Amino acid sequence: MSHSKRNTSRAVFTSHERDLARRAWGSTSARLSRESFLPFASCALCLEAARDPVACATRGDLFCRECALSNILSQKREAKRLERARELGMREAQDARARADEEARERAVREFEMVQNGLDVKGAAKAGRPGDDDDRAPRDNGNDADDRRPGKRKLPLDADELARVAAEEDRRKARRLLDAERAEAAARAALPSFWTPSMTPSAAPNTNPDEKKNRKTTKNTPTCPASREDDPHPYSLHTLVTVNFTEEEVAEEGGREGGRRTWRRVCPACRKGLSNASKAVLTKPCGHVLCRGCVDKFMRPGGAGGHHHNHHADPHAPEDGLRCYVCEADLTDKPSSTKESGGNEVSGDDANNNGDNDDKPEKDGGKKKKRETVKERERIRPGLVELRSEGTGFSAAGANEVKKVGVAFQC
Repeated sequence: MSHSKRNTSRAVFTSHERDLARRAWGSTSARLSRESFLPFASCALCLEAARDPVACATRGDLFCRECALSNILSQKREAKRLERARELGMREAQDARARADEEARERAVREFEMVQNGLDVKGAAKAGRPGDDDDRAPRDNGNDADDRRPGKRKLPLDADELARVAAEEDRRKARRLLDAERAEAAARAALPSFWTPSMTPSAAPNTNPDEKKNRKTTKNTPTCPASREDDPHPYSLHTLVTVNFTEEEVAEEGGREGGRRTWRRVCPACRKGLSNASKAVLTKPCGHVLCRGCVDKFMRPGGAGGHHHNHHADPHAPEDGLRCYVCEADLTDKPSSTKESGGNEVSGDDANNNGDNDDKPEKDGGKKKKRETVKERERIRPGLVELRSEGTGFSAAGANEVKKVGVAFQC
């Protein structure tokens, strides 16, 4: 009989099998509900309520201090490990190239001795190229052309230079012969041992170490773990802002005396509880957290849109000024002294040098400028940043939908 006893012996998929493969491996999407989102002020690493919270000064990602420090240390250790592995790979590539050159030199010497003894060199005719046979033939040095062009200079060649060029050419030919023999042996092998180190693609015998030097080196700057894959941003210990939430005590159901008392994080201006729908704003570098409505109403002189005067703000504050509602700290981002002075500040010792050491001020100025650049990069710039929080279950620009991309069939 031609029918199959089990569906695994058929050459094509049935409709049920295609449906199973599409569900398991195809692209699917799902809409998240309110229970799928983390509550406000949750750590992006441990997914619990942030303890001793700190925030990334660039995008406002919230972490526990312990989780952030552990993540930074682990990323730095991984960067050092990758750097050591890269250096080890470069050394191995250089050693492999040196071994290949030594093997080619020995091959050239052996062929020379065989030719001197009157023996035929095996494989010389196969590996040779059309232009290789003419290398040893005497070539016209172009004297007639040089005589016709008196302005062209002649290249002086001595015996040592000719010997060096000939030795390099012999090594190059021997190297090509070895590569041809290895390629022929690999093609002739019926069942290559792909699991052996010599057969792996990453263990090519003629790997050029210069190519690995030109590759992009590993970055030593840790990347924020809460950043998106298409838009990563760095963060460090110096750019973490300590978050100072305003908390108030709340009694749960069961009465004031019998119920358990908890703390909730509220806005210090309107005393409303902060949630994912509040769009909480963090002030830098003091770290106080307010809701977006109170920031537009009390902290910005021009109001939310900047088109009308805000009667709740300080009338004596400057138009472009920005101060914290809680501690009155100045949140205006001012340019550093390096940008204002152009980076050409000179100390008194350098001014009294009388030109005795002209090279030292330039080197010191370059090092000083580099240190100031690093310091400026690690400085927490004053201002406002919105704390990142997850959705509320409603459509928030597609944030409540997740997708899994896959390929069910490749035929």
